[in-house]
Amino acid sequence: MTYKRRTRLAAAVAGAVMLTATAACGGDEESKDSSGGSSSEASENGFADKPIKEIQDAALTDMKALESVRMAGDITTDGTKMSLDLRLTTSGDCTGSISSDGAKAEIIGLGEESYLKGSKEFWTQSAGPGGEQQAEALIGLIGDKWAKVPGGGFTEICDLDAFLDNLDEGDDADAEKEKGEVVGETEIDGTPAVEIVSEEDGEETTVWIGSEEDKHYILKMEVVGGDEPGQFTFSEFNEPLDVQAPAKDEVVDLGAAG
Repeated sequence: MTYKRRTRLAAAVAGAVMLTATAACGGDEESKDSSGGSSSEASENGFADKPIKEIQDAALTDMKALESVRMAGDITTDGTKMSLDLRLTTSGDCTGSISSDGAKAEIIGLGEESYLKGSKEFWTQSAGPGGEQQAEALIGLIGDKWAKVPGGGFTEICDLDAFLDNLDEGDDADAEKEKGEVVGETEIDGTPAVEIVSEEDGEETTVWIGSEEDKHYILKMEVVGGDEPGQFTFSEFNEPLDVQAPAKDEVVDLGAAG
């Protein structure tokens, strides 16, 4: 069965999103407000007037202090659009959904335990070319129940600590080459934000960072052009997340089933 290919891809997407967001905030170019709009929280506290490096450091500090967050959006890779809606915690718990080309799967992660409920389309796509019989057998075995995934299949996705560690990974020399510019101040779902744009090799990345005091979270990012265009929003910062395993009679253990 090749469903792990999709879970690894989802984990790679999460890391790529955060790394790209960091790159968009990189460099030491002085920021400037070109919004020309009305006064906002950002204008009042002067956050948008700070150098790019200070804005980047503020976002890094506040994001890495999180204990939970929701990430939702989509990304296109190799011509395939994947959508994710995940809630993650630093304790390694998560819940959410992943979908691609009409195939959808719900996931639950509780430390080393991972559960997945996929649509027929999901299992069929995951089986790959020539795997239709295997997919049909699996669908017959699981039905509409949850599959318990052997080997901690969603550990990478659900680990918010590892997810946030990607924020400050990368090559310092490359970071010095990248520039970002504050192009305006706006609101994302009612939260004041600073809008930062960077462009490199035909790929334009826009990141919106919250400007409220001590809450300089990455609220949204969008990548246009390049190999993996997409957009993601981040919300529900530090909101409690109580993840429960499915009832035993609603689970098929794939490891035990061979």
